[in-house]
Amino acid sequence: MSRQALYRAYRPRTFSEVVGQSRVVSTLQESVRQNRLTHAYLFSGPRGTGKTSMARILAKAVNCAAPTPHGEPCLQCASCVALERGNHLDVIEIDAASNRGIDEIRDLREHLGQSPVMGKQRVYIIDEVHMLTEAAFNALLKTLEEPPEHVLFILATTEAHKLPITVLSRCQRYEFQRFRVAEIQDRLRQVAKSEGIAIAPDALELLAEFGDGALRDALSLLDQAAALDEEITRARIEDMVGALSPALLERIILALTDKELSALLVAIDQALQSGRDPRQMLRDVARELRNLVVWRQAGPDLFPSYRREWLARLDAQVSRAVDATDWFEALDILTEGEGRLKGGFPPQLVLELALFKTRQCLMVEDSVREASAMSATPAAASLTEVSAPPPAASKASSPPPRPSSSPVGGSGRFQQVLEFIRRERPTTYALVKDAQCTEKGTGIELCFAFPAHLDLIKSSIHHDLLQRALQSAYGAEISYALTTAGSDGQMEQKSSPMADLAPKIRASDLAQEVREWFGDEVHLVGFD
Repeated sequence: MSRQALYRAYRPRTFSEVVGQSRVVSTLQESVRQNRLTHAYLFSGPRGTGKTSMARILAKAVNCAAPTPHGEPCLQCASCVALERGNHLDVIEIDAASNRGIDEIRDLREHLGQSPVMGKQRVYIIDEVHMLTEAAFNALLKTLEEPPEHVLFILATTEAHKLPITVLSRCQRYEFQRFRVAEIQDRLRQVAKSEGIAIAPDALELLAEFGDGALRDALSLLDQAAALDEEITRARIEDMVGALSPALLERIILALTDKELSALLVAIDQALQSGRDPRQMLRDVARELRNLVVWRQAGPDLFPSYRREWLARLDAQVSRAVDATDWFEALDILTEGEGRLKGGFPPQLVLELALFKTRQCLMVEDSVREASAMSATPAAASLTEVSAPPPAASKASSPPPRPSSSPVGGSGRFQQVLEFIRRERPTTYALVKDAQCTEKGTGIELCFAFPAHLDLIKSSIHHDLLQRALQSAYGAEISYALTTAGSDGQMEQKSSPMADLAPKIRASDLAQEVREWFGDEVHLVGFD
């Protein structure tokens, strides 16, 4: 006789054995206890979250000859035993993926009038119900709305959005949630202990992560890993599922902030040569970047003890000049790369492009911050440089200086202004990035390289953003002047507050416009 798979052997038999779905369990169990059952239920949610198991438990409970006071099936009566063996005459399971036509639904309707044989109710469990054809759904509607009193429908699906609204409105719906990694780990640990399977804690965590929220998938992986009579290590799970080893994963992450591109190329090639899947590599890198951000923002308490040493070592080696927002942008790039893999692009090309873009993002941000740190000088020294007059001879003979492409600010706060604008609107950033910032007394002066840039920055859409960025870095009371280098080399002041940028409108023109809209008889007050 063949051995039973772990996910079948450890399928929950009662409400109390179900893990991770406490809200669904408590509601259904109380309905059974109070005998307040409806005629049709819809169980929806991701795969492997217990929908079919819950349907069988509910069918067992409603047909149990001696249920407990808490609404649990007794597991001892003939009805419970028959249902667990799969030969209950009143519980009919239908796979809608292979029985999806109108003929199957008509055949089901013909047998609805039959009275229960072994239990109190006839229960129809229709799995993957979204696979039914439109005609089959139409044939099922009237039956779902007014079934015989002894009939109970339990529909299960992973894609509830594909069901007609007419079907959804006739069912009491229960949404099953994905399992958390910790919940899967606890269940795997219990199963491994019951089966006498020796498994390392980090290997158990990797199995739980690869379960992807589905306990059934995680149990299947554990079953596969337990084929050999030896302790299950993380390295063994990595080979089985195609995950990156910690050492190789560390090399790739460190290469993302390395100045030499060759380090990243070598790490990618080594991973691909060892047979690692590009899609899984993107997921592994993204997950570890996320862990690094959480480690830096929330500390080590959110991680198990066996992960902390490795994360602490990784944290010590990765530059702290890259802050959380940069890592979030990198994660977004990796997610975009996985989407391209689904579009049929060559996997290696997609992987390399995503990691190159991630590296470029992190390296650019790192260099900007280093430049900002180098440009930070005491305010007094900056003011001295600004106020020092140039030699007379130099003033007469030399052309007007063009602002440097690296803006200067006495305290480096102008770098914060540029970063604020870059995130909000790249077009405004293109106008401001070459401006030269100098501190003058309690205010600042922005000198634009080209008059056209200054003219464009006057528009409200750009000026509003510039004003907000300056206030966020320098404070709400900051005063500023926008200038450009004139043809004679003198700094020509253009504008300061928002009111100066607004176009001048004559009162007579405004009054005429109002009369055209409302008529000559309108009485105007205050236009003089």
